[in-house]
Amino acid sequence: MKKSILLVALFTLAMSAQAQWFDFSQNHYRFGIGINLGHVGKEPHFNDFGLGVSLNAWGVYLDFLSAGPVYKYDNRVASMNDPANLRFFPDSTTTVVNLGYQIPVLPWLRIMPLIGFNVNTSGLTDMATHNVQTSGSDESISVELYHDYNREYTWTYINFGGGLVITPVKYVDIYAVYTSRAIYGGVSFNMGALFDE
Repeated sequence: MKKSILLVALFTLAMSAQAQWFDFSQNHYRFGIGINLGHVGKEPHFNDFGLGVSLNAWGVYLDFLSAGPVYKYDNRVASMNDPANLRFFPDSTTTVVNLGYQIPVLPWLRIMPLIGFNVNTSGLTDMATHNVQTSGSDESISVELYHDYNREYTWTYINFGGGLVITPVKYVDIYAVYTSRAIYGGVSFNMGALFDE
């Protein structure tokens, strides 16, 4: 096992021997927009699957990830006269925003320290409220029913951690992030590479 690890380490060093380490000029043409998803929030009663976006401009990294409320688009419908245990569902939301800087270790590998904040709310989704959301054109309209979420409590936390960014090809970044309030990954498209031809 030790020999295998040593061989992998030597191979990695040999492959990157000609690459310049910590070349911050690599960030000059970096401008990427991406999508991320993963686990958000650490409390057991908070939602844990979130979707978000990221922006990377000249090495500065910003992302946003949000989840919930879980029952907002639930198909169940209650009336005003239903007992409270059928009308109101305990629900929650969680949002994470992070800011960081991508440090180029090698041309294909960057690390990024991150700091941000996490906002969690808990409340009740009222199944007796019936709101309609429409989208589409005249030829194909989609209609979606959603319920009101009534926030009761809010908690705010400082969020800190780090990420790892790998660039398998010139135009694509794959990243993984682990912080005190979330763990997620994503893919972004580096539009700055179009101008670095």
